[in-house]
Amino acid sequence: MRKWIRIILFCLLLAAGVVLCAVRWQAWFGMPAEPLWTEDTLDYVFPYPIEDSLSSKDDLTILFLGDIHNGLDRADYDALAARVPQADIVAQVGDWMNRGQNYYYQWLLREWTNSALCGKPVIVCPGNHEYSKGIHKSLSPIWEHAFPHPNNGPTDVPGSSYFIDLPNVRFIVIDTNPLVRMVYLTRTLTWLRQIMYSAEDRFIVVMMHHPVLSVAKGRFNSLEYATFRNALGEADLVIAGHDHSYMRRTPFVVLNTAGKHKTQQPIFVPEATDSTAVYGVLQSSIINHQSSMQLTVYRLSDGVAIDSLHVSHD
Repeated sequence: MRKWIRIILFCLLLAAGVVLCAVRWQAWFGMPAEPLWTEDTLDYVFPYPIEDSLSSKDDLTILFLGDIHNGLDRADYDALAARVPQADIVAQVGDWMNRGQNYYYQWLLREWTNSALCGKPVIVCPGNHEYSKGIHKSLSPIWEHAFPHPNNGPTDVPGSSYFIDLPNVRFIVIDTNPLVRMVYLTRTLTWLRQIMYSAEDRFIVVMMHHPVLSVAKGRFNSLEYATFRNALGEADLVIAGHDHSYMRRTPFVVLNTAGKHKTQQPIFVPEATDSTAVYGVLQSSIINHQSSMQLTVYRLSDGVAIDSLHVSHD
């Protein structure tokens, strides 16, 4: 009899635990019980750069943002727009959302919509937080809807890799999330070399979420490093995120804009580091037929410049 009582008590406790998890799930994972707002936000599409719309400009200013994790509100975006009023494009290197669920997209759209940056063309690559968790990781179809981009990535590789040509810059976006399989690594490397070679005299700026050179111990991906180090070493600039700290070892740059849990422990000797939240401003120009590119990195808190990098093409 006591055995059956123990079994019944165990089942009751298990059922209570399941109910508790169901009730508290949203609170534990930062999601309120009610939607943040009721409008159909998924109809909003972030504009992306189309060459014709910017081809008449001899100089471009790009605002670069690192990991955000829904950590910026409308006032923050307004402040960034005020600091970089000449920005033509916004570029973001992944983990813009805290998770790839509808609520977090709504959160982003609520803060972005009607901010001073709303309407700016956007170049963005997905981070690991935009992917679903579990045995089979996949990129939310909401991401594909919200962030349109050219369909010119590597064939037979899942994810959202692509490139965009601007007057004197070729932006190459590498989705690093699917690259846990060697076959996808090699196919992406072949594609990368081809489009770097065909960039002609444009600057080559690569965006990827997981860095080739990691800022933190324990996060170094030796397979990615061995695959991409030589090819990306020939780019003018390679901007990544993920490590929630700032690091530069030319041409590799790691940005963090609002991600928490700083990981400032470089395993490579960097040229510059900073553990605070930052943003970057990239200015490319053609003056007297000479092309140049200047990246300046600023602290998010006060807008003070902490680092800069100049690249020129003869």
